Amino acid sequence: MTMRVKIDHIGAGGDGVVQTAEGPLYVPFSVDGDDVEIKIQGKKARISHIHQASPDRITPLCKHFGRCGGCALQHVSSDYYGQWKQAQVKMALRHRGIEDAVILPIEISPLASRRRASLTALGVKKGPAVIGFTQRASHNVIDITECPVLAPDIMAFLGPLREFLSPQLKCREKRAIQITLAENGLDVILEGSGEPDLDLRMDMAAFADNQDIARICWQDMKLKNPSYEILCERRKPYVTFDGRQIFIPPGSFLQATKAGELSLTSHLKAALGEDTDKIVDIFAGCGTFTLALIGEYAVHAVEGKADMVTALKNSAHQMGKIRALTTEVRDLFKRPLLPHELKKYDTVIIDPPRAGAKDQIDEIIRSDIKNMVMVSCNPATFARDARTLTDGGFIMGDILPVDQFLYSPHIEIIAGFRRS
Repeated sequence: MTMRVKIDHIGAGGDGVVQTAEGPLYVPFSVDGDDVEIKIQGKKARISHIHQASPDRITPLCKHFGRCGGCALQHVSSDYYGQWKQAQVKMALRHRGIEDAVILPIEISPLASRRRASLTALGVKKGPAVIGFTQRASHNVIDITECPVLAPDIMAFLGPLREFLSPQLKCREKRAIQITLAENGLDVILEGSGEPDLDLRMDMAAFADNQDIARICWQDMKLKNPSYEILCERRKPYVTFDGRQIFIPPGSFLQATKAGELSLTSHLKAALGEDTDKIVDIFAGCGTFTLALIGEYAVHAVEGKADMVTALKNSAHQMGKIRALTTEVRDLFKRPLLPHELKKYDTVIIDPPRAGAKDQIDEIIRSDIKNMVMVSCNPATFARDARTLTDGGFIMGDILPVDQFLYSPHIEIIAGFRRS
């Protein structure tokens, strides 16, 4: 079924929205004011013809846009894009009854700055393997030969990787790939089914040497709890947090861009307050924020993954004179820090996964903590937890939106909270 419609707005998922008698209809790659012919497929539709383009529509940067599922918003103007991302934060807060929040101008990472990517390789009958992102709402893999978002070092690596994987992959066989650009080279994880044999191990070592890769790991997806096996580590990959070097374990969480990390860290420091001395960093990861603070504050870093805590401690030990640092490996979803444990500190930093940290927020409210800073990658769960905090007696400071995932609907948020 086809029909002619005018796009009302872009929804939270990055699709244009048309209101119909049967409810909202979502149209990917459209923008407010587009007058378009669409073909309806359930609650989704695709554009078959643009009768009149919106003034906010522009030509996408990448030739793969519209097929590759990595980007959703390359077709909108830069002004519209920044305002739309800010509006998503405002809308999420409004849904929780928070109307008076101060939202600062969004800080957007530059093009070609993404330092980590999760890609898929696909074997084909003839020619080199396909490597890229999956098509939206599909299992098809789009072979990317350009990307305005990924760091150039990652893009340059995809050609040699295609050649290397081509003889290994059967036709239609897929392999997930994680690539992180450390400051001393690429850190690569390949997923497979079963252990690599001796020939493959030797081939990977030679490939790493030929391409000057810092490290290659293997993740056996046949195992009940897949872990990372280091097959070749020519040098330990590292990044720097606030000028302090940290060697990252395989599969480490890093902020997607260096610019985004600096934006978050700068706002965090400004939000701490003059009365901050002892800090607990909850969901500390490898220490993005901890290592930026231990030169000036006493910090207790809590994280669920032991290898990340080890990396944090090892890096801290190389830093020379620092304030007191303590660490703890703890499943924060099963065992959030309780009020009697939190009373040792005057400030909490919390950077939970997308689901937020409802149970931990409840314990913070019950504690005597006066000051906290919350980082979130999900406006909806941020708004939920912010509502709980404000109902519990905290006053929310200025909110800084940070865009590390260019042309996607995703957005990071950071804000300080002070108990009134």
